[in-house]
Amino acid sequence: MSEYSVRAEWERLSAVRVHTPGLELWSGSLAPEANLFEDHVPPEQARREHEQLVETLASTHVEVHRLADDLAAGDALDDLTRTALEDGGVDRVDDVLASFSPREKLQVVLSRPTLTPETTADGGTDGASMTLDAPISNVYFQRDTTIVGDQGPILCHMSKPIRRREEPIVKRAWEAIGAEPCYEMTGEPLEGGEFMPAGEFALLGVSAEIDGEEHVIRTSYEAGERLMRDGAVSYDEFGLVRAPLEADRRLRRDRGFGSRVMHLLGWFNIAAEGLAVLDADLAEAADVDVYRKRGDVYEHSHTTSTLEYVRDEKGFDVIDVADGERWPTNFLAIDDGTVIPLYEPDENGSYRPEDNPTIEALRDRGVEVLPDGVGIPRAALTNGAGGLHCMTTPIARE
Repeated sequence: MSEYSVRAEWERLSAVRVHTPGLELWSGSLAPEANLFEDHVPPEQARREHEQLVETLASTHVEVHRLADDLAAGDALDDLTRTALEDGGVDRVDDVLASFSPREKLQVVLSRPTLTPETTADGGTDGASMTLDAPISNVYFQRDTTIVGDQGPILCHMSKPIRRREEPIVKRAWEAIGAEPCYEMTGEPLEGGEFMPAGEFALLGVSAEIDGEEHVIRTSYEAGERLMRDGAVSYDEFGLVRAPLEADRRLRRDRGFGSRVMHLLGWFNIAAEGLAVLDADLAEAADVDVYRKRGDVYEHSHTTSTLEYVRDEKGFDVIDVADGERWPTNFLAIDDGTVIPLYEPDENGSYRPEDNPTIEALRDRGVEVLPDGVGIPRAALTNGAGGLHCMTTPIARE
């Protein structure tokens, strides 16, 4: 087993990778739909909110890795920055490399700038214009590009072309810290927000099946089969959870809010050993194909609903999220029974128990909620279509 591995979501988080958004976020903020965001993400607000997450993680003695610093651990960041600057027509590249911080260099890489000198009528120069060539705005959602399982890091293959530019950057970051990925997915879409490790078993969200046809949302069924077939995971049981797309569509009409099935983490998470937080309606509608490991091979055992599998077969206590909560399952567990969630603030930004029933249910079960017993207020960052779990990649759990 790699030292960069995760057996269960409730194990103590010892090291985590994050990326605080910077200049590259402006494109996603001003053109949200084109960048897969739900709404505008005000960049400075987002930066401040993200720093609150980082401070909370650091206060719990989790080793926080910045993506820029991991890339800078080797030659990767300077290589990537040099290429971006030279492609963008920037002079004196060595001077830039010598003076820019790792965070500033990464913003250059992600923003993809091109400089064009402005000329005057007499042939002189009058400053320069800078254009950003399709900046890579989604990188602060670090979870999506890597699965960290019991055999080590698995490099994902993003379902949307706009996000595939993140893949080589994240790969270089793992290599820079000496973590050799155990597997790299190619050809089939696979995203890290679909993965939930739970000790003896793990779940992977995969495509919906409607009238016998596969509907890929972010991860295909074939990708899950390949992880098992190629030895990328070694849990005793591995469940492929069919996205409950039809139920989600029906509930969206009835409840009047957005979809929860982009990833498995949109409606399912684990807060402690034996304690799951989920949307029971979706979990009941979502079939899970359970595979058991026999020697070096996974064999299909049975198919049941995700709710029955987790609650009845595995004996988990279950918290059913309330209909009106937007991101109730997108919290980050940092230890067995300790989580950092997002709370829904009132008009003054304050926490009100009646607006956050899932957090109240967690506290009733004895779960420690950080920071301040209530979590972090939901605001600008989640407009990018993800929560705190999506914004973190576990480097290792113990």
